[in-house]
Amino acid sequence: MKTARRLYERHAAAADRGGWSVERDVRWAEIDPTLADTQPDILAALRDAAIIESFHPVNLCRLVRLCREDVDAGVVFSLEMYEGFKHFHALRLYLDAVGHEPAITDEELAAVRRHAPDDVDPTEVIPRLVEFMLSEHLAAYFFRRLGERAREPVLAEMLAWIAADEVRHAQSASDLLEKRIRHEPAVVPAVLDAAAGFRHYGAEAVGEVPIAMAGDDVAIRTFAQRVERLCGVRLVDHLKSTL
Repeated sequence: MKTARRLYERHAAAADRGGWSVERDVRWAEIDPTLADTQPDILAALRDAAIIESFHPVNLCRLVRLCREDVDAGVVFSLEMYEGFKHFHALRLYLDAVGHEPAITDEELAAVRRHAPDDVDPTEVIPRLVEFMLSEHLAAYFFRRLGERAREPVLAEMLAWIAADEVRHAQSASDLLEKRIRHEPAVVPAVLDAAAGFRHYGAEAVGEVPIAMAGDDVAIRTFAQRVERLCGVRLVDHLKSTL
């Protein structure tokens, strides 16, 4: 009798299928800096995104400690840490290639990490997982929308790859929460509360992070739908019940 694949096996296989290489797949020699410079708002957004991605080790170390007995979670966070680094690396290289100023410095990245609290509260595991899931969910829309707007072809292609990675990351986090809900349905209210009070973890790195780009109703709607699929309760109904 064939047994179902373990959750971590599915995560690892999905990451393998979606893999891309910063060195081999990005067409670095074909970047058009002049064209990229016609959209300074996109370059500024990429700079913030690169700093947020560089912050992954700090945030994920907290999650690793909170979920250290969950083998599936360990795999998810390991893959996320590597792919978060890959996103940071690719974005920083791109910004350097087009000569964007101010350039990101290692000192700046170290300062962001230095000021982040390192303590973890064992009771925060559900809020932290929800924060992780929804941050990745919104990151997928952020990178997708930037890629749709980008005139510079190499950037547009790279952002599509990053957005696809973020979709997987959000689903992996959702799978971890679904497993916890299946074993302990009583955590559903905590998931809903965390979603209602959501704050992007990237706010620790760059200050306020918008929930979605202006006018992106799809990102907001699917944010709520993802929570509803997990909990079997509409987020809006939960909000009404807590008023």
